[in-house]
Amino acid sequence: MPMSKPDRDSSKNRKVAPKNAVASLGGSLRPLLPLLVIVILIAGAVYGLEHVRYRVLAQPEFHSAVRVELADPPDWLVREQWTPHILAGFQPGVSRLVDDGQLVRNVAELLKSSGWVQKVHRVTRGMDGTVRVSCDYRRPIAMLCTKLNGKEVYIPVDREGYRLPETFEHLEPDSGWSGWLRLIGVRTPVPKENAQFEGEDARAAIQLATVISDRGGIVASRISAIDVSNLLHPRDRRKSPIVLWRADSLYRIRWGSPIGREIEEPSAEEKLTSIALMLRGGGPQAEVDVSTYADAVIVPAAGTSAASSGVQTADRGRPQDR
Repeated sequence: MPMSKPDRDSSKNRKVAPKNAVASLGGSLRPLLPLLVIVILIAGAVYGLEHVRYRVLAQPEFHSAVRVELADPPDWLVREQWTPHILAGFQPGVSRLVDDGQLVRNVAELLKSSGWVQKVHRVTRGMDGTVRVSCDYRRPIAMLCTKLNGKEVYIPVDREGYRLPETFEHLEPDSGWSGWLRLIGVRTPVPKENAQFEGEDARAAIQLATVISDRGGIVASRISAIDVSNLLHPRDRRKSPIVLWRADSLYRIRWGSPIGREIEEPSAEEKLTSIALMLRGGGPQAEVDVSTYADAVIVPAAGTSAASSGVQTADRGRPQDR
């Protein structure tokens, strides 16, 4: 049936309406086209620059380890030459491709897991790329002698009994570590790094080492070792549980019981005072005992055994009868 004129006009209007809508939308978007082009160009430029940056930084000369420095290290750390040992424990093996934030976090995690570090205060990266760290460090007070893999070695320990990183095979004068107080005769199993020694013999030796270190002076300089080999399972109950070795003599000092377990013995402070006064006077060339009298040491009388000994006052050095 032929379409009437009103119907033909209505159909024509419907075809014209979408064309007008598209034209209207295109007209409204036309001012935004320059802005859209600019955005696309900027995005392309950024992508291109980042691509070039990563290509350049991937070259070997830009793929080196990051330098780490200790910020304001304590005097003892520098004086006792522990700085290179500490730095060797947490040098990050990362490239400069890692962004600053991630690099700082990586170094902080390494510090927290290091046996040298007690507390991390701050980690920053400077304009020169150097990472600087500020921490509280664990200070070694003695070298504990033990066996690892069937070999005798020395392990640094701090005053809280933590095993610090590294081991040393020799403490002879030419080793550079000869001045350290040694803890010998310890039978306690060795813990992992950054863990504490828990055995009674190790704890007793470390506690006494701490007291000697804090006192300093002639006692710290003349006592070379703390021997606890007769503490846990005494091979000879007549012998002292703890014996001190002198650096200036082959004769030993009978210390007695561990600190805090003394029964009718002088205090640790009284024993150290007796030892200091004895050493200032040159010290007798004999084994002495400081576990009986608060102001005197027991030394064997000339030509007699230790069982038949005399008492020598620490301050005057004159033999007395018991």
